[in-house]
Amino acid sequence: MVICEIKFYFVIFKAYFIFKPIKRLKFLSICIKITNTSQRIGEYMEIKNIIFDMGGVIIDFRPEFTLKKYFENEKDRELILQNVFKSSVWQDMDRGTASHEQMKEYACKHLPPHLHNRVCHLLDNWFDEMPPKEDMYEVVKALKENGYKIYLLSNVSKVFYEHKDSIPAFSLFDGFLISADYLLLKPEKEIFEKLYEVFSLKPDECFFIDDMQKNTDGAIHAGMASYCFADGDIDRLKAAMRLIGIKI
Repeated sequence: MVICEIKFYFVIFKAYFIFKPIKRLKFLSICIKITNTSQRIGEYMEIKNIIFDMGGVIIDFRPEFTLKKYFENEKDRELILQNVFKSSVWQDMDRGTASHEQMKEYACKHLPPHLHNRVCHLLDNWFDEMPPKEDMYEVVKALKENGYKIYLLSNVSKVFYEHKDSIPAFSLFDGFLISADYLLLKPEKEIFEKLYEVFSLKPDECFFIDDMQKNTDGAIHAGMASYCFADGDIDRLKAAMRLIGIKI
């Protein structure tokens, strides 16, 4: 068994150095997905900065689940999902080109009258429906204690600043880059480059965690290793970090 593992990691190391830098990161991400061991293959890397997404990583973000709490009718839920959370205006809010009030106006224009008051109330109190993930707080705390710099890179509107202090993990962060502040969105390459610029980071010293594959792919193309946290499995995340030499 030990001999097999040694051969396995030798093959990984050999293959890694065949690839060009961008391909190396993609290859590394694949290796992280297919292995569940804490043995490190990343002695060659020196990760100093851990970059977190917010919704689905630091806090809970499940619109479909939340809508079931407040709207019994399945057709109503689907209408709200499509005309609010999956709408172009929601993305525009995150980009910083639409306001919270414009989102409510758009919702009322595209939804039947019997939903207007409840949807507006939900939008006004949306952050209350996204509780912090307690187990992720422990991850952030451990990383901070081990000397890593911690940053947030999130697609979110400027409403974020009204609620930032209510999320315990954020007290441990070294910096925040909010999409709405720069009129950019993940997975656009420019937002990752802006992150490096604002905080004077080197891409090859960064590790990015997001719950959407398109965003982790975007991070790889922008030069940093990444991990897709779509399954919400903390143990697998920790194993992946250890795999590339992160102390957690």
